[in-house]
Amino acid sequence: MLKRFEVQGYKNFKETYILDFSDVRDYQFNTNCIKDGKLNNIIIYGKNAVGKTNLGKAIMDIKDNFIRTPEFIADEPNYLNADSNQGYAKFHYVFELEGNEIVYEYTKTAKAKLMDEILEINNQHIFTYYHDTQKKDLGDLELINAETLNWKMLENNVSILNYIINNIPLNDTNILKKLYDFISGMKFISGNNLLDIRYCDYVLNTIIENKQVKELEKFLDQFDIQEKLEVKTLPTGKKQIYLDHKKPIDFAYSISSGTRSLVQLFVWYKKIEKLSFLYIDEFDAFYHYELSEKIIKILENANNCQTIATTHNTSLLSNKIMRPDCFFILNNTRLISIVKSTDRELREGHNLEKLYRSGEFDG
Repeated sequence: MLKRFEVQGYKNFKETYILDFSDVRDYQFNTNCIKDGKLNNIIIYGKNAVGKTNLGKAIMDIKDNFIRTPEFIADEPNYLNADSNQGYAKFHYVFELEGNEIVYEYTKTAKAKLMDEILEINNQHIFTYYHDTQKKDLGDLELINAETLNWKMLENNVSILNYIINNIPLNDTNILKKLYDFISGMKFISGNNLLDIRYCDYVLNTIIENKQVKELEKFLDQFDIQEKLEVKTLPTGKKQIYLDHKKPIDFAYSISSGTRSLVQLFVWYKKIEKLSFLYIDEFDAFYHYELSEKIIKILENANNCQTIATTHNTSLLSNKIMRPDCFFILNNTRLISIVKSTDRELREGHNLEKLYRSGEFDG
């Protein structure tokens, strides 16, 4: 699991912003939101333009240097914070995987340009590498079976972790294999993606190819969208999903924005057992509040996947849905749980939405 994340100097985040999944309180209700003593399900609130989307992108930044090499990473304008003079962004991750604590920290001067990397496992220093000078401070490489690694083949600005992953045997007991699997299973999705009809068409084609149309029909039915779906083959040979009426209706061009968003969620719900971490930005931008609650419950039941959802829907801010230590507020200066943003001792009987609207958590 991801135990702690810190980011500083990236996009909105001039100062250090911290998300601590280990800050669990002793609430005796909604314990399904907690796994292995860590927050497993989180909802983040925040006004427009405070960085909820960028927080998700920051958490996922690790995939660029861990999974991919620089030539496959497109440059990103405004990657660094525009008000910072330090000239780099700093990312700090703490993972807890099968009893092992892994600390991975790095800085970047651009999306595809690493400045340095540090790796520690169970409080033991593994390496520090400075990309600008190519100097390295090596520690206990035996812990990751990399003591015989050939460093001469290391290419400029390729992540050290990337290089190690691709140049040592990664059996199932290697801690880096477990880290690689976790990071590979991290996913960011936006509730707004399917507003693009071309993307919607791509997703629906994937559902058709995977023969999941009837499963999609059942999935939508549980959210009170009761439509029969059928696949028709056009004269061009292309297959499309239609609503089954006397006169069939093209599914992609007739459904609401909320249903499009549900279709995208269905695709990832089918894969959720393979995901380790899911960040859903503005997940319920087009949902009725009752539908939003059902989605949250689905995410809570995906016990093997940590989830973060961002929203403006204050009806979800309820102890009936989660618990106070799982609700966070992001603003222009910090990311903080509502438990820490008030002197009041929050209990199960409190109306959290009412307190939020009254400004209780603005302190």
